[in-house]
Amino acid sequence: MHIRTVMPVTRNSRKFLKHLAAACVMGSVALSAQAFDSPSDGVRSDSIDWGVLMDLSGTAAGQQVPWVRGIQAYMRKVNEAGGVNGRKINLLIEDDRYDASRVRINFEKLANQTPVLGMSGFGSTSAQVALMPTIRRGKVPVVGTFAITRAGVEPATPMYYNGYCGFKQMAQVGTGFFVERLKLKAPKVVTVHMDVAGGKEYADYVATEVAKYGGTSTALPIAVGAADATSQVQAIIAMKPDFVTVYGVPTPTILLMRTMHQYGLTIPTFSITQLGTPNIYSALTPEIGGNLYSMSCLTPGDITDAGPGVKEMATLADKYGYGEYKSNVNYVGGWVVGQMVTESIARIGAEPTRAKLVESMDKGFEVDTKGVSSPIKFTRDDHRGMLSLRPYSYDYATKSYKAYGQYSDFEKYIK
Repeated sequence: MHIRTVMPVTRNSRKFLKHLAAACVMGSVALSAQAFDSPSDGVRSDSIDWGVLMDLSGTAAGQQVPWVRGIQAYMRKVNEAGGVNGRKINLLIEDDRYDASRVRINFEKLANQTPVLGMSGFGSTSAQVALMPTIRRGKVPVVGTFAITRAGVEPATPMYYNGYCGFKQMAQVGTGFFVERLKLKAPKVVTVHMDVAGGKEYADYVATEVAKYGGTSTALPIAVGAADATSQVQAIIAMKPDFVTVYGVPTPTILLMRTMHQYGLTIPTFSITQLGTPNIYSALTPEIGGNLYSMSCLTPGDITDAGPGVKEMATLADKYGYGEYKSNVNYVGGWVVGQMVTESIARIGAEPTRAKLVESMDKGFEVDTKGVSSPIKFTRDDHRGMLSLRPYSYDYATKSYKAYGQYSDFEKYIK
């Protein structure tokens, strides 16, 4: 004979049953996460593979290595806290040496041979443009790029999300800032740009903005591996511009600024975000670097009045051995993309796949970086992300950056 004992339901027993039910749900989620495995999507029971395509040893390595260190730092932070839904994020980093053909090879490798859930980086604009037809019709989402191209965001595709300041917005804010600061009418402007897809787009954006103020703009291309900028500087002398703007990588930019100084030119100059880095300013004397501003949607780690996210980023940079990079906007950009990636993965739950990630992001999402960047918002029809920027200059006396106003102060220039 079996004797069945029925316990009376008391307040304490109700609490116990609630806690037991909650524990069962959490346990089932954890077991589900550990049990789910999809190697073709780069997903295993305890890890997720994520691809990074950047230049680690070529012409643009000076800009792109700090970005890679930034995303590595953010992923280390996430993994030390237990990962995303119980899985650690494993970065598979491929060096493209700023070579478009290698970018394609590395892309195919991470899409098919050593599959990843998604990819980030893509620092070569020419490679981006060439790959966009493949990215658009593929199955691997690109979440957080180092540089934005018109081919990537016009029209928006669920396979591509920008992770950096936009070239169009850089042109708008930089032109508006200088026109107002210098009290110009019908400004004359020279754009010195690297002869790549992004450089040509940037020169067009500057020309459009300058025309709005009744001015004229001239584009001067410069080779990626240029050893001399004399011809560009002589052209600048002949044109007598009110200000200059620069698109490129560190070496030709430093060369240009030094050559302008040799010819006695002290023309106000602003650069794209990627060039507003300590290594460029340290390669220039205060007399030269004092004329150089950058337009950025990212907050360097030495901006003391920024939000709590900047303090955390700077603190962990020191902890992880990346302290030399914490004031480098490219490091900041990598950190921000790390946050974009992890939050996007977290939203799709315990059984992540490429298809689920694409479907989830296509509905739109926002990322709060707590001051590390301007607001990030993606909608189904707009994948540019960060639209607000502000000017920065470098203080040689304190070896720190100076921010001009708040990001919102310069939205009047962005249309």
